[in-house]
Amino acid sequence: MHSTAMAPSKQRSTVSVVFTATVRVLFTTLLFTAAGMGAGLFCGIVGTVIYGIIRGAQVDMTNAYKHVAIPAAIVIGSAALVGALVLEVRAHRQRTSL
Repeated sequence: MHSTAMAPSKQRSTVSVVFTATVRVLFTTLLFTAAGMGAGLFCGIVGTVIYGIIRGAQVDMTNAYKHVAIPAAIVIGSAALVGALVLEVRAHRQRTSL
């Protein structure tokens, strides 16, 4: 096929590429942080209930938030941010090297 018969590839502007990559990274980070908060809260509640049953004492459910859910969300959100950034940089390098 002749090169004139193929449609010219449109180059996106640098601002467009940076903006879309930033939105994708932030959305992914938010999604994983929310999922980490939910999973951490579930595990924290289950652990707190089991602790209360074993000790036979009244438990404070705020400990599930303070000591489990929030640290889990921070760790998972941070890992998601780094992972999303690595994937975006890798994808950008692959697109530009072609």
